Amino acid sequence: MKLYKANDSWIVTTEENSLWFNRRSLSIYTKSEPITDKFLSSSAWDATLINDIYGYIGQVKIVKDGLDWLIFIKSRQLVCEMSDGHEIYRITEILIQPFDNFDEESDGKISSSINNKYELKCIEEFRLWYQETQCFYYSSTYDLTNSMQRSFNHDNNIPLWKRADEKFFWNRQMLSKLIDQAEKERLDSQWIQPIIMGYIDECHFQVDQQTDVQLIIISRRNCHRAGVRMHCRGIDDDGNVANYVETEQILWAGNNIMSFTMIRGSVPIYWSQPGIKYRPPPKIDRKLSSLCHRNDILKQNFSSQY
Repeated sequence: MKLYKANDSWIVTTEENSLWFNRRSLSIYTKSEPITDKFLSSSAWDATLINDIYGYIGQVKIVKDGLDWLIFIKSRQLVCEMSDGHEIYRITEILIQPFDNFDEESDGKISSSINNKYELKCIEEFRLWYQETQCFYYSSTYDLTNSMQRSFNHDNNIPLWKRADEKFFWNRQMLSKLIDQAEKERLDSQWIQPIIMGYIDECHFQVDQQTDVQLIIISRRNCHRAGVRMHCRGIDDDGNVANYVETEQILWAGNNIMSFTMIRGSVPIYWSQPGIKYRPPPKIDRKLSSLCHRNDILKQNFSSQY
């Protein structure tokens, strides 16, 4: 997969098709036929190769009147090859490019945005977040957002992003433009790549010197109420608890597959922990009776996990 910068577009190409970002109209569309280097280098497009990439993460806008930014996977590391062939990658570096046309100096929004130190600082922080935490993962063939139990109830012919659990689909909002078009069948779903935040690792060993066993750990962090631990506590009105993580252990032993899932999160009541001391006393923000009308939401959230 390659990223090109043309006269008025960003172009992502594969051997089969391409994804186009028009820098003037800010529209996104795909072309089903392969795009050759000769075509891109023609005077009509005058495209320059920017980088080899491994996927499109999404689009963000930092400030209301600022630029739109496109985020791509620049480098990755294979962390797990499952026994059935699925490959899982960790994102090690991202590439961020401005969607808008930087070449038009007369555009006031662009020139002011370039000088917006806050916006540029946020973009740099965003880049470092992916690069330094090393906790964003994806697979183009396996649904990392769902446990194996939940995945057994899904139709594998449905595109990956449609099967994804939005609680663990960290870049869903960033892909909203592509998702809207895909739902209208105007865009190939292959370009929509769900990403999770968490931790994934594997190990191999043998039992009785005969059976090869693979143990996989997948921890998924909920994207709702994922704040700093001391500043985000308890439950919200939608039944989401702070710092919610689902950890799944998958064991492959020959033709046998076993999965065990655990969850953890903040105590599901309305409470907070004011102050910045290491152990500030907890504070109950609402009476326990205020949770009664939220029992249905809690049941729905937990029952959907299993």
